[in-house]
Amino acid sequence: MLKLNSVNKTFNRNSLDEHQALNNVNLHVAEGEFVTIIGGNGAGKSTLFNVISGSMLCDSGEIILGSEDITYMPEYKRASFIGRIFQDPMKGTAPNMTLGENLLIAYMRSTNRNIMGVPSKKEKDYIKEHLSSLDLGLENRMNTKIGLLSGGQRQAVTLVMATLVKPMLLLLDEHTAALDPLSAKTVTELTKKIVAENNITSLMITHNISSALDLGTRTIMMDSGSIVMDLKGEERKKASVQSLLAKFN
Repeated sequence: MLKLNSVNKTFNRNSLDEHQALNNVNLHVAEGEFVTIIGGNGAGKSTLFNVISGSMLCDSGEIILGSEDITYMPEYKRASFIGRIFQDPMKGTAPNMTLGENLLIAYMRSTNRNIMGVPSKKEKDYIKEHLSSLDLGLENRMNTKIGLLSGGQRQAVTLVMATLVKPMLLLLDEHTAALDPLSAKTVTELTKKIVAENNITSLMITHNISSALDLGTRTIMMDSGSIVMDLKGEERKKASVQSLLAKFN
């Protein structure tokens, strides 16, 4: 589903502040895989997501999604088939618009329609049905400004927004890190449910090593812009928080 071949990204090239954020990254992700990504600050995790989503372009290499080369495709075009959820629950939504308006815009964008268009009653019912599947009662608050929701509620909504139309790829950028423990647990369980039910190919950045091993089907570790470890299958099952912490040191 996703192939990164020899991807490089350097910031501030030819200056004293030159920094190679991605160093010859090769990553192949099969359809339906759920890959968790760990690594210290500056390891290249967020830059990896940025070049995949198109918010920045890589310097060299290629990125293939499905059968299409998206290496230099504009971000707005990728947004129709790549879903991304950020750490900040306030990001990725319009806080002064209602819950219903945010969901409608997300749906129209994912279906490559004019976001100012008018969806049918069937489409509105489809959106409300997906929201009700969260079991948070938010389907009864469609006229509430999304900025008035709690962080956990808002992050749950962004999860629905990103998956209203099944994306080819879902990027989860530390999406529970800013939440309180109870909300983080709720959003994590919702993530597992939505990804599994829809067989969505997913990448998730996390600083929680325990979560990295508990969630998904594969775990990779990044350091200095490179993938230094790739765990799957029995090797991953046998891995522990302690063994991975030892690799950090």
